[in-house]
Amino acid sequence: MQNPWIEYEERFDVVLTHIYDHLDEPLDMVRLAEVAGFSPRHWHRVFVSAFGESLPALVKRLRIQLAVSLLVSTTAPIREIAMECGYPDVPSFTRAFRATTGTTPADYRLTGGHADLRAARTHHDPEAFAVEIRNLPEIDCLAVRHYGSYLRIDRAFHDLRIWLAAHGYDWADVQMYGVYLSDPTQAAEADLESMACVPRPAGLTAELRPLSPDAAPIEPVTIRPGPYAVLEHVGAYADMPDTYAWLFGCWVPHTGHRLADHPVVERYLSRPQEHGPTTNTTELLLPLEWGRG
Repeated sequence: MQNPWIEYEERFDVVLTHIYDHLDEPLDMVRLAEVAGFSPRHWHRVFVSAFGESLPALVKRLRIQLAVSLLVSTTAPIREIAMECGYPDVPSFTRAFRATTGTTPADYRLTGGHADLRAARTHHDPEAFAVEIRNLPEIDCLAVRHYGSYLRIDRAFHDLRIWLAAHGYDWADVQMYGVYLSDPTQAAEADLESMACVPRPAGLTAELRPLSPDAAPIEPVTIRPGPYAVLEHVGAYADMPDTYAWLFGCWVPHTGHRLADHPVVERYLSRPQEHGPTTNTTELLLPLEWGRG
């Protein structure tokens, strides 16, 4: 008998791809249920069971996440950002943004978490934020590769979640890591490569094959052991470029630590579905060489 998750994975993939590619357009939930091949009532129950949030909640979260990124990284007028994020006007965008973040888009652009980080860089303050040196053990993981904007790596985590569910593993018990293979200050966004990773479940004997021919491959990946510089980032994922700029531009030169030739790793301490987009907690891990200098 065919695993029912195989059919679900194919339907989820079609719907999720449509959502990620059309955040600036109206997303009719009834129509999305039709695309998935479910009645709206049953579609809602299946989706929440699989992803831990409703479809409208996912759409709103992705739109506000995109809005935060555009507010932080561009000078585009708020009206343009509202339209790019699927809101017909500034008042409706402001209401949704305030309900999710507790502040307005204009205020966030001026006083969000990125503001403190940029001030620390401007004043060349290498002690503005606490950095811990930590030795990590080797972590054997399962991974799905992601290409493109790092803000969309959660798309790869969705694929991992469905694969684990198909093999009887509860996502609530899973620790999530992101491994970032490209330098976003050097590579074009479309060329960025990263991996969504989870520790390989104990006792897993299933072959690492995708659920369907079109599904993303599941790969074994090892996160290297050794020393890392660890900074806890509390805030929006869109603020992370400023966090990394402070780490690389202020903290590393000041301390004299040498970076190892391995990818940057992120450990996600909170779930995006359970927190607002500006209150997520993430550990940023820069790989270091043994010893100093």
